[in-house]
Amino acid sequence: MRTILLVDDELEILKSLGEILNRFGYTVIARTEAQAALSVVRDGAKIDLVITDYRMPGMDGLEFLNALRQMDATVPVIVLTAYGAVESYLKSLSLGVYEYINKPIKAKELGRVVQAAIDSSERSNPPVDISANS
Repeated sequence: MRTILLVDDELEILKSLGEILNRFGYTVIARTEAQAALSVVRDGAKIDLVITDYRMPGMDGLEFLNALRQMDATVPVIVLTAYGAVESYLKSLSLGVYEYINKPIKAKELGRVVQAAIDSSERSNPPVDISANS
């Protein structure tokens, strides 16, 4: 089962997205603050995908992404925003964001994008069989 780290300061959105992702069969770790989400990664949780809000108090999505990349440069990231702007879109892409999506997003579309991001990551980072060299 794949694990998704979900970060959004709005509790209702966090709950709604978490329920949708659970229905698609994903394990969800939800955090309302970017620093708390970084702690999850720092503590060694195996995260297959990160979905983060762009505008959050304290640390916005791009600052969060910068800090996340220091710890894990390969995990795919999807940025959600209710305030889409070309500048934030371009900054997100320059930091290697898999997808930049305007809120609200329909459940079916979210499921499609999440699966595509995970599939893309698996193709980029195939598992290594170390037993073959033993």
